[in-house]
Amino acid sequence: MSEPVITSDELAALEQSGEAIVVVDVSGSIRLMNEAAQKTFGVQSEDVVGESHELLVPEGLQWGHQAYRRGYFAEPSPRWMDPGLDPHGQRPDGSLVPVSVWLEPRRLEGSLIVVAHVSERTGSAVEHIGAAEGR
Repeated sequence: MSEPVITSDELAALEQSGEAIVVVDVSGSIRLMNEAAQKTFGVQSEDVVGESHELLVPEGLQWGHQAYRRGYFAEPSPRWMDPGLDPHGQRPDGSLVPVSVWLEPRRLEGSLIVVAHVSERTGSAVEHIGAAEGR
């Protein structure tokens, strides 16, 4: 599959989006975190850009998440992060935020990245995704 290229204009639009967006490269480094995502995760962009996105994953799940990330980048496709895992993000204070995450592979400057569209949710991830898809 050939991933669509993201333009600088599209990247700027993601940065300004009201939707929480985190852009991650193949190594797992955060390339962009917009203001909405900063609010969701309780961090400042300048503190996390260039750092591993695993810092947003609950402790104890980070090692396994690395394997999921490698698997995703080996076979990238637009899809929801597995709702059966009941995903949560972790804030610096250790509190957890339930999230649903739509993963969208793209190319930036020739390199594969993933644009993660993050939504805070109530209820289960399966219910949230069903509502998002209009079921």
